[in-house]
Amino acid sequence: QNNEDLLVRNDPRRSAELRSSSEVHIIGNNRLELSTYLWRDFMPGTVGTDGSKLTGVIRLQDAQGVALSNSIKMRRLHVVKGNEIWTTDFGEVRSVDATILEGVVRNGPYWGPNINVDVICEFDYLGKTYFIQAKSQPINRTD
Repeated sequence: QNNEDLLVRNDPRRSAELRSSSEVHIIGNNRLELSTYLWRDFMPGTVGTDGSKLTGVIRLQDAQGVALSNSIKMRRLHVVKGNEIWTTDFGEVRSVDATILEGVVRNGPYWGPNINVDVICEFDYLGKTYFIQAKSQPINRTD
Protein backbone atom coordinates (compact mmCIF):
# COMPACT_ATOMS: atom_id res chain seq x y z
CA GLN A 1 0.00 0.00 0.00
CA ASN A 2 1.52 3.32 -1.05
CA ASN A 3 0.81 6.76 0.38
CA GLU A 4 -1.62 7.51 -2.43
CA ASP A 5 -3.89 4.71 -1.18
CA LEU A 6 -4.12 6.54 2.15
CA LEU A 7 -5.05 9.82 0.43
CA VAL A 8 -7.65 8.53 -2.01
CA ARG A 9 -10.75 6.47 -1.48
CA ASN A 10 -12.89 4.77 -4.07
CA ASP A 11 -16.51 5.54 -3.21
CA PRO A 12 -19.04 5.64 -6.07
CA ARG A 13 -21.90 6.88 -3.86
CA ARG A 14 -19.88 9.69 -2.25
CA SER A 15 -18.35 10.76 -5.57
CA ALA A 16 -21.87 11.03 -7.06
CA GLU A 17 -23.02 13.04 -4.01
CA LEU A 18 -20.09 15.45 -4.30
CA ARG A 19 -20.66 15.83 -8.05
CA SER A 20 -24.25 16.88 -7.39
CA SER A 21 -23.00 20.00 -5.54
CA SER A 22 -24.12 23.32 -6.96
CA GLU A 23 -21.75 25.40 -9.09
CA VAL A 24 -23.13 28.64 -7.62
CA HIS A 25 -24.27 29.41 -4.06
CA ILE A 26 -26.25 32.44 -2.93
CA ILE A 27 -25.21 33.19 0.67
CA GLY A 28 -26.50 36.46 2.12
CA ASN A 29 -25.48 39.17 -0.38
CA ASN A 30 -22.94 36.89 -2.05
CA ARG A 31 -23.19 34.91 -5.25
CA LEU A 32 -20.34 32.47 -4.77
CA GLU A 33 -18.38 30.69 -7.49
CA LEU A 34 -15.31 28.50 -7.42
CA SER A 35 -12.22 28.78 -9.59
CA THR A 36 -9.26 26.44 -9.48
CA TYR A 37 -5.70 26.03 -10.63
CA LEU A 38 -4.37 22.48 -10.18
CA TRP A 39 -0.93 21.33 -11.23
CA ARG A 40 1.92 18.90 -10.91
CA ASP A 41 5.48 20.18 -11.16
CA PHE A 42 7.88 18.38 -13.51
CA MET A 43 10.64 21.02 -13.45
CA PRO A 44 14.10 19.46 -13.45
CA GLY A 45 15.76 19.46 -10.05
CA THR A 46 12.64 20.26 -8.03
CA VAL A 47 11.41 16.70 -7.57
CA GLY A 48 12.02 13.20 -8.87
CA THR A 49 11.35 12.27 -12.49
CA ASP A 50 7.78 11.31 -11.56
CA GLY A 51 6.91 14.94 -10.85
CA SER A 52 5.44 16.49 -7.74
CA LYS A 53 2.27 15.48 -6.02
CA LEU A 54 -0.92 17.31 -6.97
CA THR A 55 -1.06 20.92 -5.75
CA GLY A 56 -3.92 23.38 -6.06
CA VAL A 57 -4.95 26.97 -5.51
CA ILE A 58 -8.71 27.28 -5.07
CA ARG A 59 -10.63 30.54 -5.08
CA LEU A 60 -14.05 31.01 -3.54
CA GLN A 61 -15.19 34.35 -4.90
CA ASP A 62 -18.19 36.58 -5.32
CA ALA A 63 -19.29 36.61 -8.97
CA GLN A 64 -20.48 40.23 -8.76
CA GLY A 65 -17.53 41.71 -6.89
CA VAL A 66 -19.45 42.05 -3.60
CA ALA A 67 -17.36 41.77 -0.42
CA LEU A 68 -17.57 38.30 1.12
CA SER A 69 -19.15 37.82 4.52
CA ASN A 70 -16.52 37.31 7.24
CA SER A 71 -18.59 34.31 8.33
CA ILE A 72 -17.59 32.30 5.23
CA LYS A 73 -14.79 29.85 6.11
CA MET A 74 -13.13 27.52 3.59
CA ARG A 75 -12.74 24.13 5.29
CA ARG A 76 -11.68 21.31 2.96
CA LEU A 77 -11.37 20.26 -0.63
CA HIS A 78 -12.60 17.18 -2.47
CA VAL A 79 -11.10 16.32 -5.85
CA VAL A 80 -13.04 13.64 -7.74
CA LYS A 81 -11.63 11.51 -10.56
CA GLY A 82 -14.06 8.81 -11.64
CA ASN A 83 -15.16 7.19 -8.37
CA GLU A 84 -11.93 8.15 -6.62
CA ILE A 85 -11.95 11.02 -4.13
CA TRP A 86 -9.01 12.91 -2.65
CA THR A 87 -10.14 14.89 0.41
CA THR A 88 -7.82 17.30 2.19
CA ASP A 89 -7.96 20.28 4.52
CA PHE A 90 -6.72 23.59 3.18
CA GLY A 91 -3.08 24.12 4.17
CA GLU A 92 -3.63 27.86 4.22
CA VAL A 93 -6.48 30.22 3.43
CA ARG A 94 -5.95 33.89 2.74
CA SER A 95 -8.06 36.79 1.68
CA VAL A 96 -6.86 38.00 -1.75
CA ASP A 97 -9.19 40.97 -1.51
CA ALA A 98 -12.63 41.62 -0.03
CA THR A 99 -14.31 39.47 -2.70
CA ILE A 100 -11.96 36.45 -2.88
CA LEU A 101 -10.86 33.76 -0.42
CA GLU A 102 -7.99 31.62 -1.67
CA GLY A 103 -7.07 28.22 -0.27
CA VAL A 104 -3.98 26.14 -0.99
CA VAL A 105 -3.78 22.33 -1.00
CA ARG A 106 -0.63 20.24 -1.38
CA ASN A 107 0.63 16.65 -1.43
CA GLY A 108 -2.26 15.23 -3.40
CA PRO A 109 -2.23 12.05 -5.48
CA TYR A 110 -0.12 11.56 -8.62
CA TRP A 111 -3.10 12.20 -10.93
CA GLY A 112 -2.61 13.71 -14.34
CA PRO A 113 -1.36 15.92 -15.72
CA ASN A 114 -3.57 16.55 -18.75
CA ILE A 115 -6.75 15.11 -17.27
CA ASN A 116 -9.84 16.84 -15.91
CA VAL A 117 -11.29 16.36 -12.43
CA ASP A 118 -14.26 17.74 -10.51
CA VAL A 119 -13.29 20.03 -7.62
CA ILE A 120 -15.63 20.55 -4.66
CA CYS A 121 -14.94 23.07 -1.90
CA GLU A 122 -16.53 22.52 1.49
CA PHE A 123 -17.14 25.76 3.39
CA ASP A 124 -18.97 26.90 6.51
CA TYR A 125 -21.30 29.84 6.88
CA LEU A 126 -22.93 30.61 10.23
CA GLY A 127 -22.49 27.07 11.51
CA LYS A 128 -23.82 25.34 8.40
CA THR A 129 -21.69 23.39 5.91
CA TYR A 130 -22.01 23.97 2.15
CA PHE A 131 -20.47 22.37 -0.92
CA ILE A 132 -19.70 24.23 -4.16
CA GLN A 133 -18.04 22.76 -7.22
CA ALA A 134 -16.10 23.57 -10.34
CA LYS A 135 -16.65 20.79 -12.89
CA SER A 136 -14.07 19.36 -15.27
CA GLN A 137 -11.01 21.28 -14.06
CA PRO A 138 -7.68 20.53 -15.78
CA ILE A 139 -4.65 19.25 -13.92
CA ASN A 140 -1.83 21.26 -15.47
CA ARG A 141 1.81 20.40 -15.93
CA THR A 142 4.65 22.81 -15.14
CA ASP A 143 8.11 22.07 -16.49
